[in-house]
Amino acid sequence: MACFCLLPIGWRPRATQSMVGGMKNTAPILCGLSVALFLNLALAGCSAPGPNDDNPVLITVSTDYAEGVPGESITLVWRFSMAENWHLYATNRNDSGFAPTVDLELPAGWTAGGLHWPPAVRYLSEGDILDHVYHEELVLLQKVGVPANAPLGSVVALTGQVEWLACKTSCVPGKDTVSIKIPLAEHHDGPPSAASTAALAKMPVPLPAGLLNPHWEGQKFHFEGTDGAVLSFMPTVDCGKLVNVIRDGHGPHLALRFEAEGETVGPVRGLVTIKEKGGSIRAFVADFPARLLSPDSAGG
Repeated sequence: MACFCLLPIGWRPRATQSMVGGMKNTAPILCGLSVALFLNLALAGCSAPGPNDDNPVLITVSTDYAEGVPGESITLVWRFSMAENWHLYATNRNDSGFAPTVDLELPAGWTAGGLHWPPAVRYLSEGDILDHVYHEELVLLQKVGVPANAPLGSVVALTGQVEWLACKTSCVPGKDTVSIKIPLAEHHDGPPSAASTAALAKMPVPLPAGLLNPHWEGQKFHFEGTDGAVLSFMPTVDCGKLVNVIRDGHGPHLALRFEAEGETVGPVRGLVTIKEKGGSIRAFVADFPARLLSPDSAGG
C-alpha cells in the first residue's frame, strides 16, 4: 500500500529576519529545527510496519522478471514475513494446523501451476504433537503461464486471495488480498530477481539414485546417513501409515516403521533433509512405491 507524507496546508518556510540590536534572531533556527523534526516524524510514520503480535503475518508478492513475455511463463514469489516466535504450517502431514493457501484470480487464457514449498522444520509440542512449520519467513514460488496472444505493451493485474493459520502460544487465522501488476513485453530486459533465485535454491530436488541408500527391509524403510550428518523425514499426507515418525524420523540413520495396510506397506512419500556438520541443510523429495508384503517380509 502506498504511503503519502503531507505537510500542513498553507505551510511555508519563515523568512529570515535581520539582526536587531546586534543580537541574531533565533526564530529561523527554531523554525528549521521544527520543520526537520516534523519531516522526520512524518517519514517515520510512512515506514511500513513489520509483523507483530497484533498482526503476525505480512504478505507481499513479486515476480522473477520485471515483465511477462507472451507464450512464456513468469514466476510469482509469495513472501510471508512472520513476527518473532510465530510460525506457519507446511503441507506435510501435521497433527495440528493447516498450510497457507493462495486462490489466484487469472484473466482469460492465463494459467497457474501449483505452489512450490521449501523444506520445513519438525516442531514437537507438548503431548507428542508433531507439526512441520516455518519461522521468520516463508517464500513460495508459483509459475504462471502468459497466453501467446496476450497484447504487448499491456499491463495485467493478478490478484490472490491468501489464507493462513499463524501460531505462537495460541493460533490466529488470517487472510489478505494481494495484487501485482505485470507489464507485457517482447523479451526480458534483465536477469531474474535475487529473491526468486534465492528461493529457488532452497527448493527440494528429487533424491539422487544411490544417495542415502534407501531400501526396504521387512516393514521398515531405511535411509543411511553420511558421516556426521543428521537426517529428518517429513511425510506428506499421502505417505503410508507410519508407526512412530517422532521416534523414527530423526537421527543419523532412519529406519521408518510402517504399518501394514492390507497386503502392502508404504508408499514412502515426503521430504528427507540432511543437516551437515557445518549446519548446511539439503532437502530431497522421497517417493518410493508401496511394497507388497510376503510371509517372509512381514514384521521386519
